[in-house]
Amino acid sequence: MGKSDFKFSSLFSIIFGGLAILIFLLILVVTYLPNKPEDVDSALKQDRINKAETIRAEGIKKLNQLILIDTESAKIPIERAMELTLSEYRQN
Repeated sequence: MGKSDFKFSSLFSIIFGGLAILIFLLILVVTYLPNKPEDVDSALKQDRINKAETIRAEGIKKLNQLILIDTESAKIPIERAMELTLSEYRQN
């Protein structure tokens, strides 16, 4: 066996070793990922997400409401307060 046979054999082994790894990864992707099992606590996670969305919506609703405190004062939405503050700042 000469040096050229050894180089060819080594190159052949490296190429087919790499192909074997790629085929294994392909099989893993094709078989495992589409059939990934559902988490045990998926219902709990979904419930927490729904509660967080509800709380976030309530907070946004409160921030955007116009609330009369008494005859002389009121709470206005944040966006409107920023607009009024900027217009007052630009006038000065």
